[in-house]
Amino acid sequence: MILPPPDESSQRTIRRSRVLSYVLVAVAALVLSLRPELFGDPQAQPWHALLHVWRIVAGLLLGVAALAVQVLVGVRWRRGLRKAAED
Repeated sequence: MILPPPDESSQRTIRRSRVLSYVLVAVAALVLSLRPELFGDPQAQPWHALLHVWRIVAGLLLGVAALAVQVLVGVRWRRGLRKAAED
């Protein structure tokens, strides 16, 4: 299947979605790379382990959100192409 190149409006949307995805991935990498020492001494804080779990969960959710942005923009663009082809 050959798809036509995106129009000017679609190109802006695609560019913005890529920037948003890159930012989300960068924040996810930052969250996942936080050192345990930043949360304090594990012996002094009983919630230390829970903070580590939330760090991992938040990082993974940010990564999934970056992927979801790309999928949603792609689906909307292809839906627009189908709609334009029907008209």
